[in-house]
Amino acid sequence: MNFIEKYILPGKKMPLFFYIGGALHNLVPRFWLNARRRRMLRNWEKRADADYLRWRRDIYCRLEEPFYISEEAGVVLKDVKVGKFQSRYAIDAQRTLRYFPEDSVLAFKDGDVWENPAVPTLIKARRLNGKNEENAVILNLDSIRHWLNPHDNIPFYKKIPKLFFRGDIFNKPERVKFFEKWSDNGMFDLGDTNRSHPSRWQSEFVSIPDHFKYKFILALEGYDMASSLQWIMASNCVPVMPKPSVEGWLMHSQLEGGKHYIEIAPDFSDVGEKIAYYMNHPKEAQMISEESKKWISQFSDKKREKLVGLLVVDKYLSLMK
Repeated sequence: MNFIEKYILPGKKMPLFFYIGGALHNLVPRFWLNARRRRMLRNWEKRADADYLRWRRDIYCRLEEPFYISEEAGVVLKDVKVGKFQSRYAIDAQRTLRYFPEDSVLAFKDGDVWENPAVPTLIKARRLNGKNEENAVILNLDSIRHWLNPHDNIPFYKKIPKLFFRGDIFNKPERVKFFEKWSDNGMFDLGDTNRSHPSRWQSEFVSIPDHFKYKFILALEGYDMASSLQWIMASNCVPVMPKPSVEGWLMHSQLEGGKHYIEIAPDFSDVGEKIAYYMNHPKEAQMISEESKKWISQFSDKKREKLVGLLVVDKYLSLMK
């Protein structure tokens, strides 16, 4: 795979630019960022989209009651940085946190989400299991992995009528279960791209643009969220997945099966039936694709996304005792 296929065509973020951008952001004086934050938050409730901003903020930060963070559970805001946390998470966090006083205390967690935190914590995602969900205060973290900008120029009607998946299934039992149940079905094209622990479904890596040849793309959760879901929804393809069990900046809990994605049973028992139905009803499938793209489009306003992030952290810090 050459440089263009790996980085330019798929709409991937260039890692070098991501890290350089993070370094440059850290050169901006904190006093200037603090002043800008105060200006941005001063009159946000007078904006025409104030209700929308409040809705977004309250999805990411469900907290309503004051809380306390112990010294053991917390970290000083200025210490959320590369070296103490995974670089991808720290860089994204700094893009929002550096707008706030550096001596603020908060709880912050990097990495994939295994369980919701015991105390209110800034984190990438929450598990939608009813357990401590309000303690998982979502920020847009690890964006280089989860937020890509693909370019799909293939109209839906020209795509291959199959359900397509290429990805790592090692140590991901739900993905293994799906392969065991459906890998021999002619409506599906499934492949495992893990090289270190190859399975009997081993397949070559397929670039994101090559995924766009297919009408239906499977988006199964791995360790937490399905990292492919954002770019599938931004394409002219249709996402196929069970109801999400993990929520991130995409606001997975607000997605509707049959509208934003083709919803399949958690045990995958109805996948063949669902795909056959939408193959025979292509206009309905295309409507789902269009609604998916419409959902993703709301995240394209970078200034507004910045404001939402500031509102989330401001609400979090304002409730801390």
